[in-house]
Formats: sequence, structure tokens, C-alpha cells
Amino acid sequence: MLSACSTSKPEPEPAPALPVTPGMNLTAMMRLCPQAMLDDDDTFNRVYSPAGAEKPENLVYQTSLTDFSRACTVAPTQDGLLVQLSVAGRLVGGPKARPGVYKVPVRVEVVSGSTALYDQVITKEVTLPADGLSTQFLFEASNIPVPVTAGENTRVRVGIAK
Repeated sequence: MLSACSTSKPEPEPAPALPVTPGMNLTAMMRLCPQAMLDDDDTFNRVYSPAGAEKPENLVYQTSLTDFSRACTVAPTQDGLLVQLSVAGRLVGGPKARPGVYKVPVRVEVVSGSTALYDQVITKEVTLPADGLSTQFLFEASNIPVPVTAGENTRVRVGIAK
């Protein structure tokens, strides 16, 4: 024998779907986060005194950039990424070096092909200690904007501005 139940109440309407919150998972973030690279032509620089007197005895200091790392986050406006960049460098004093603070101009660019999407020179102050004529430094730049429309060939390029 079969039996069935019925009710006089209609079934309740299903609840509307919750809106989708924009977001990005880690895999997508790593795919979209532009690669960083040291600009080969600008990873090394020498400063002479007087300027233009490029002889070993006139060398004040030389700087070099050696290694880097980068990380990306989604911009608060959700219209792009923000890159955090760290670059290791070294400053070595020459015959005319004196202990003190030296200013190293570091250029950070976001490029897509031959188009610059961001270009800024940031001065890093590096202290050359009295007990030696060589020191390492860490250059950091944050909130470097990369638009969501940036293509796959977009790169963050770093070098010493001349």
C-alpha cells in the first residue's frame, strides 16, 4: 500500500543567491603579479669627484644592485595590483670616500613592452660606516601600481638612475 502526504501550505520561495564578492586567489595573484627584473645596464654605477674625472684615484664610491624579491596585493579599489619590491645593494667606497650618508637614486619602472606605466626615481640614503668603506643596504618600495589592464609582458624593472 502506498501513502502520500500533502500540505495545504505552499513551499517557501528559495532565498536569493548571495552576491559574489570580488576577490582573487593566490594562484591567480601569482599569475598576474608582474615579474621583476634588474636592468642590466643600470645595476652598477660609479661616482667620481670631480664629476667626469673617471680615474681610479677620483672614485668616491660605487654601488651595485644584486638581488630582489617582489610580492603583490590587490589594490583597495580592486582596479589593479600593488607591488611591494625589495632590492639588495652594496656601496663600496673608493679613494675619495669619507664616512657618512650617500644618496643612491634607484629607478623603479613598470613597463608593458615599450610603454612605461609607472616610472619613479626614489633616493635611498646609505650610511658608509667609519670602521669600513663598504656596506650593504636594502631598498624597499611599496604600493607600486599595476593596472588590471596590464598585459602578460608587463615587468617591474629596477636600476640605479644616472
